[in-house]
Amino acid sequence: MEFTLLKSGVKSKHNLPKSWNDLSLKKYVKVMKALESKESKTELDKTVSILKIFSNVPEEDIARLPIKNINQLGAYLSEFLMTIPNDELKHIIKIKGIEYGFHPKLSAISFGEWVDIDNYIKDGVHDNLHKIMAILYRPIIAKSGEKYQIEPYEPCKDRDEIMLDNLKFGDFYGASVFFSDLGNELLTTTLKSSINKLKEKKKDRT
Repeated sequence: MEFTLLKSGVKSKHNLPKSWNDLSLKKYVKVMKALESKESKTELDKTVSILKIFSNVPEEDIARLPIKNINQLGAYLSEFLMTIPNDELKHIIKIKGIEYGFHPKLSAISFGEWVDIDNYIKDGVHDNLHKIMAILYRPIIAKSGEKYQIEPYEPCKDRDEIMLDNLKFGDFYGASVFFSDLGNELLTTTLKSSINKLKEKKKDRT
């Protein structure tokens, strides 16, 4: 959707995203924070905040828009936010000429990877989503057909920033859903294993 802004006698046109895939990870995080913010007292406040994020138009300029336009844009945003994104996992993504592969075997994820991801989740998923994606997606160092090998895991701040600035919603949403499902499965398996070990120890003592 497009809207026109008049400022100092000059008209400028601005676009809102047509789909979730038009949204970068950075903007997605900002939108989620705006929706969850307690500072936005009304739905109109949230609409203005999201318009600012989507269009990069300053809030004071958005305030120049006729209320009719704000209502129309608000209706568009409400409909947009209700749409269901595609949650298909992208195993390989390409950023600035480099191919990044999604962790090929999450069931064999290392302890270090798991601890870092778990800490990022505890510290706030939205604040650390780019760091989580930087663990799950790493440069491909070998490839044969559909199979590939990613580089060994080491914390990398540069890759964190690359993910934040360049990942599109369609790139990371499927990965986050997939990991969330597998993460719950891994946690359940770990819990069952711990319970069984405790039962075995109890048997040994009796």
